[in-house]
Amino acid sequence: MNPRSRILTVGFTILLLLPAVDQLFGLSARFQSTENKRNDRPELHFPHVRSFVRQFDAWYKENFGWRNALFFAYSRWQFRGLHGSPLPEKVVVGKEGWFFLGDSYNNVVKQHRGLMPLSPDSARLIADHLAQRQAELARQGIRFYVLIAPDSHSIYPEFLPARLAHTSDRTRLDVLKQAVRTQTQVPFIDLRDTLWRAKRDEVVYYQTDTHWNDYGTLVGTAALLKRIRRDIPTLRPVQKSDFSITKMRGGSGDLVRMMALDIRDPVFYEIKPLAPITARQTAEIPNTDTGPRATGFPSTRFVGPNQTVETKLLFVGDSFSHSMMPSLAGYFREAYFARSSFLDPKLVQQEKPDVVVFQIVERNLGWLGEI
Repeated sequence: MNPRSRILTVGFTILLLLPAVDQLFGLSARFQSTENKRNDRPELHFPHVRSFVRQFDAWYKENFGWRNALFFAYSRWQFRGLHGSPLPEKVVVGKEGWFFLGDSYNNVVKQHRGLMPLSPDSARLIADHLAQRQAELARQGIRFYVLIAPDSHSIYPEFLPARLAHTSDRTRLDVLKQAVRTQTQVPFIDLRDTLWRAKRDEVVYYQTDTHWNDYGTLVGTAALLKRIRRDIPTLRPVQKSDFSITKMRGGSGDLVRMMALDIRDPVFYEIKPLAPITARQTAEIPNTDTGPRATGFPSTRFVGPNQTVETKLLFVGDSFSHSMMPSLAGYFREAYFARSSFLDPKLVQQEKPDVVVFQIVERNLGWLGEI
């Protein structure tokens, strides 16, 4: 062999061995995974060899040596060199430092572009289902409210790339909102207008994360309580003076962490309730749901600071509800927050609340027909 062939052979052999060497000695351990991957190496159980081979193949493709380091390098080259997203189906790179969820999350971009409209018939079916749930709860003396947390695409569309502009004037939420309000008496709380007004003065969503920030949470909490107080005026109204509000530079949100980038939010709010409305957490209950939409996050119970208040809250919601817990719980005698996409009748019977709030993010509106 000539010297060139020998160099190529040795180099190719080293490249083949590098993943195994890394897994043995952890050479790239400082590069942490940013994805939800299969981290448990499958075990071989005779005689199930074929199933082990399939499981090991899937595991190895997501855990081979240097994978995280290679993605780390690729992500920076794609973002800083080509100004694009290394995970275009998961994260959309917007304007002026804004990032948005991509279509791998329930086709959220297509929804906001108007490419996946909600038909009037589907909206009517969802509205009818919500009316049935309201009637079931009303027979138990329980008031029912539906709260929609908007996607950041709806609140800050001006920062989306120009290629992702709306192609329709009516959104899925507009269609469903009209159906619910014309066919039912279900209190349907759409926060878009409230958040649009609030964003004139303050930032209400994280730029690098999928969720609203503490200020957006406070705005949403105030709007929800305002609607509930129309039916239960004895509840205390939300006042800005009830909270300590600190503004600072923030950390990196889930969207940029997915891309292995260290980009911080320029605006971060730390908002905490003051003593008169500070609830006390009394329990954390493991989530045993094993369905296809199981979150795995525990439920949380709070006791309010004013036990003369008679109203008890059951709040069922997604990840947007997490930041609402400390700001909302203090307005009720007792509050139970469940992370779920389903309103379990057994949980309602167990808790015997006066108020049930079901919260869902805008991109998952279709799930309301199954709660």
